[in-house]
Amino acid sequence: MTGERRTPVWLPWALCWVSLGLLLCGAGLRLAFPEDRDGGVFDTVIHLPGFALVPLVGALIATRLPTNLYGWLWCALGLSYGVVILAQGLRRIDAFPGWLAAALIGAPFLTALYVLVLLLLLFPTGRLPGQRWRWLARAAALVTAVSLLVLPFALNTVVEVRPAAWGVGGRAGRVLAALIQGGLVALFLLVVLAAGSVLVRFRRAGPVERQQLKWFVLAAVLASVTTMADLLGFPVSGPVWAVVDALSLALLPIAVGIAVLRYRLYEIDRIVSRTVSYGLLTAALIGLYLLVVALLQPLLEPLTGSSSLAVAVSTLAVAAAFNPARRRLQAAVDRRFDRARYDAARAVDAFTARLRDQVDLGQVVGGLRETVSATVAPTRVAVWLRVPSSPNGASP
Repeated sequence: MTGERRTPVWLPWALCWVSLGLLLCGAGLRLAFPEDRDGGVFDTVIHLPGFALVPLVGALIATRLPTNLYGWLWCALGLSYGVVILAQGLRRIDAFPGWLAAALIGAPFLTALYVLVLLLLLFPTGRLPGQRWRWLARAAALVTAVSLLVLPFALNTVVEVRPAAWGVGGRAGRVLAALIQGGLVALFLLVVLAAGSVLVRFRRAGPVERQQLKWFVLAAVLASVTTMADLLGFPVSGPVWAVVDALSLALLPIAVGIAVLRYRLYEIDRIVSRTVSYGLLTAALIGLYLLVVALLQPLLEPLTGSSSLAVAVSTLAVAAAFNPARRRLQAAVDRRFDRARYDAARAVDAFTARLRDQVDLGQVVGGLRETVSATVAPTRVAVWLRVPSSPNGASP
């Protein structure tokens, strides 16, 4: 007996269920009292699972690794999201004074940004990548603390509400509002700097930690692409894009759960390879389609009177090029992103080619051992050969 107090097993799941309850209540209020800026019922429903995964992953990690701070940070992030979304819903029905709604929106949002900095800094071990990164964690804590202290006196900067009785107006109020806005900008910059720590950690990491970091980086890159497309106003919209956007945001907690719990950890290279190859394949086929249409349309339209024939020929060209392009792209991408699988496939192909001309049993067994050692890398290899029975049924 060491006398250490163990964290109750039910605590992470209690935080998870509270967070999920807050999220569901907030989403229900948003659906019941929609506003013009809302994306509609479909947008609300499709994004809800991504938010729900945050406390679920936090509870899983905290239950399996209770001494690791990382799972508890995800629980805190899920709770912050739940409070913000519920407060946004309650503000629509004027359930309590506007200043309280602003406080329940602003304070958890600032806290969530601080937690996000720590989640980037501490992934996946729950420890900083080095002593030099302490300043970033301390700076995030300082900015968050100052913003939270100033927030009660300038709540009308969070949402358009009537200032509280103790709110500061005039020039002093504008200074406090500028402090809050500056704190938000500083926290976002600290999030970007904390993301750089993942790259630094990757350079110094061992084999297992590198695989963990690959999951995180893949999910972060996909989420960043969709987020930047939304922020820059790219001409992408509709239900399909809403699903892609929601899935990309949900990938981050999923990737973190896989990486920290090491569930199917070593499949990341295959997933990256497939993601890159099918992305390149899609871009290449779209480019081929547009090129063929552009070339054939001016030639065929005077003869046919419409562009339907050019579209049909372009579609057939894309269909014919799909499999050859996929095989070549997959082989090229595997050489770069899934080298272990590529080398294993080459070793198996080489052994199969030798079998066509090999008749000596000893050389076949030796080649089989070399191939298994090169592809599977076991600690020991043994080959068992069945002794053929004699014609009369007795062993020789």
